[in-house]
Amino acid sequence: MSNGKLNPVIDFINTLCNFFVLNIIFVMTCIPVFTIGCALSSLYYVMGKETKGEYGYLVRTYVREFKRNFKNGTLAFLPLFITGIMLLFNLLFWPIKETPLSAGITGLLIALSIIWLAIFHYTFPLVGRFVNTPTRSIKNAWGLALRNLKSTLILLLLDGCIACFFLFLSLSTTLPAFLSVGFVLVAYAQSFILNKVFLPYEKKGADMQDKQSILKKHADMMQGISQF
Repeated sequence: MSNGKLNPVIDFINTLCNFFVLNIIFVMTCIPVFTIGCALSSLYYVMGKETKGEYGYLVRTYVREFKRNFKNGTLAFLPLFITGIMLLFNLLFWPIKETPLSAGITGLLIALSIIWLAIFHYTFPLVGRFVNTPTRSIKNAWGLALRNLKSTLILLLLDGCIACFFLFLSLSTTLPAFLSVGFVLVAYAQSFILNKVFLPYEKKGADMQDKQSILKKHADMMQGISQF
């Protein structure tokens, strides 16, 4: 086999091995639970670079970004985690009532859960890529979700595919898949979509190692005045 044919195979195997190691480190850094936010922020940063073709040392970059994102990632994660737990509890509680009132509340909770999920999808890539306060990152995530409905819908459809993966396959199949390489592959696929969303807001010509700044006066998308 010629080198021209061999190199892509070697590159694929090398990338897969790097993804495997990165996935294991990601899972390990998520174990304390409160670190999930900074772990996700760092993973999306690394995958954003990878999908842009800005190849580098995945694990080394992840560790560096994990340290950098620790405070903001954690502070952004905690309110989303608390509200997520509250939504989950109510989604488990109200349907069993089987009354017209509970049916209406369940519908409202489902709608709120979709909104929560959309915000969750954008928050941690924002924390990883842009310098901002955790509160404004969450607000900007909601603004991005509204302004990019097509991309948001695709991200939610990917969630549906993952849910089907867990529903229709046994735990003995799904758990090893995600513990080995699944989380990184999902972030990799999502990053292609997120790159297009973030492209208009990223400074051109900035140092690739630096996260971009969002001007404070342009940050509040909830009021509809943001130019991000």
